[in-house]
Amino acid sequence: MSIDSISISSFMTTKIVTEAEDQNIHSASRKMYENNIGSVIVVNNEKNKRAVGIITERDIVRILGQMEPWLLSSPLSTLMSKPLITMTSNGSLRDGIQTMYSKNIRRLPIVSCKEKSDQIVGIITDKDIFRVLMKNQNLVQSLLTDNMMAQNIQTLHKRFAEYWFGDVLIHRK
Repeated sequence: MSIDSISISSFMTTKIVTEAEDQNIHSASRKMYENNIGSVIVVNNEKNKRAVGIITERDIVRILGQMEPWLLSSPLSTLMSKPLITMTSNGSLRDGIQTMYSKNIRRLPIVSCKEKSDQIVGIITDKDIFRVLMKNQNLVQSLLTDNMMAQNIQTLHKRFAEYWFGDVLIHRK
């Protein structure tokens, strides 16, 4: 088994939480809190739910850090990360890792592999990928022997350490 042979859809989370683009940061933050998640997919409206962007915890910290009161009431459409970077559900774990690394993102929405479909069917995060690697340690060898991954091993190691030791530090408090 290698990272090329594993489908990204095997490990994605299928519960997608969305928020309409005309809502504000408070509304998105509330949904993240209520669902214990780190991002919401922004949709053009609640009716057809076409994904147009993403708001993450980091986006919210960046917005709050600017200390501009008008940002709190701004619609998500002006604050979200866009364009939304996605991957089809038939992509491999390697494709997902490569996309996340090259685009410097931590969350990757997964769209249906049906032709001309932009329907979000799941999402995978860097933590999901690290969990897969921890449960299937033979995949680590596959990861280390992959040319693309080997060139970027220092960055991957840093992200892994942030994931692994971040949880340890949180639990010690």
